[in-house]
Amino acid sequence: MLKTNSVFYYDSTEFIDISHYYIDEANYKLASKAIKMGLKQHPNNIDLMLLNSELLIFNSKYEDASKILNYIQKIDPENREVYLQRATICSKNNLSNEAIEILKNALQFIDDKIDIWNMIAMEFLLIEDFESAIPFFKKCLNYDEEDYQSLYNLIFCYENLNRVEQAVNELSLVLEKKPYSKIAWFQLGKTYKKLAKLKESISAFDFAIISDDQFVSAYIEKAKILERLKRYNDALENYKISVELSEPNSYIYFKIAKCYRKLDNKKLFINYIKKALRIEPTNEKAWVYLIKFYLKANNYRQSKYLAAKALENNYSSYPILKINAYINKITGNNSKAIKYYSEIIDIKEKQSWKIWKSLLKCILDTKDWSKLLIMSLRAKKYFPNRPFLDFIISGCLLKDGKLNEAIYFYQSGSKSSKIPSKLKKSFPEFTQNKTLLV
Repeated sequence: MLKTNSVFYYDSTEFIDISHYYIDEANYKLASKAIKMGLKQHPNNIDLMLLNSELLIFNSKYEDASKILNYIQKIDPENREVYLQRATICSKNNLSNEAIEILKNALQFIDDKIDIWNMIAMEFLLIEDFESAIPFFKKCLNYDEEDYQSLYNLIFCYENLNRVEQAVNELSLVLEKKPYSKIAWFQLGKTYKKLAKLKESISAFDFAIISDDQFVSAYIEKAKILERLKRYNDALENYKISVELSEPNSYIYFKIAKCYRKLDNKKLFINYIKKALRIEPTNEKAWVYLIKFYLKANNYRQSKYLAAKALENNYSSYPILKINAYINKITGNNSKAIKYYSEIIDIKEKQSWKIWKSLLKCILDTKDWSKLLIMSLRAKKYFPNRPFLDFIISGCLLKDGKLNEAIYFYQSGSKSSKIPSKLKKSFPEFTQNKTLLV
């Protein structure tokens, strides 16, 4: 019909099926055309009108959608879909309370209430009213014991209200009805972990695995607790099972590598951490862990090579820039260390004092007094009460012959600290200038 401009008659249900097909295919342009064609042949068909308003809502045309919904409501005042779409419009406009009221009104005449309960609960979640969300998630679970999304959300509400014990009770009730519910056992294990009941947590994960011996997440969570308990061989066993049951995973290979490192098996540690990095070259934690391994062995050449390689794969990464700066600093390459510390500060100027101090020490070693003064004054904005900064600024000003300003900063630093010996060596002017020492 589109290609030939021909007109053929189709039943409204056929137009609806065609429109749904295009919506499912994410071809909204053709879905819209199909709906318009359908409405030309069936102008009063409510289902086509509702599809039209749904598509308008998807495209953020809320006013046009509302006009259609107003018209439908006059014809069919108890139409379930009208209420759902009105609530969706309110929700998308951050009017959760209005959405909740619309949905509660819909409950009065809609028999199949589970979708409405779920929508109300989710709106309460959006406004972080966890207390009000709980009874609606409970209704969903009572209606459908396998509604695991509602179970997740219910536990999430209890945890945000610091009522973790109630979360345990709720999960126990689910397990009384469905003792082989792997999701309930899994959630129970995670909840026990939050309560630091690690023995009970492991037991819950074991039951999740008994319920489904292919349950990868249960093996991983159990392994993480075993690792925390320093039972590295047991942890390895569970991590390796998870790898066998799923696709190769950088995170799991990294966890396996860490266990081997703790067991002092250097060969397998390097083997698995390299596997992790081959799968995911942007795995910052794996890079840093591997580099620190070589740093601890005082193998600066290898650590420097790996740090540079890590940076190629993780440009502008704070941990990688930081370790590059540190390695160059301890190996005496101040110019590169300054470059990396400066890049860290350019990413986010309000860094820790440790980063700023390391940068300033590197510049101090290069004796670039002008740059040192500029960077010290920048640091002063964020750390106004650091005597170290006052002494450096004072020393740089003395180098520049600005005695009065130098005296001000020197005295400011002297009020709470003695001048560090390193700064005395860098700035002999401190001891040479009698005016300054008065």
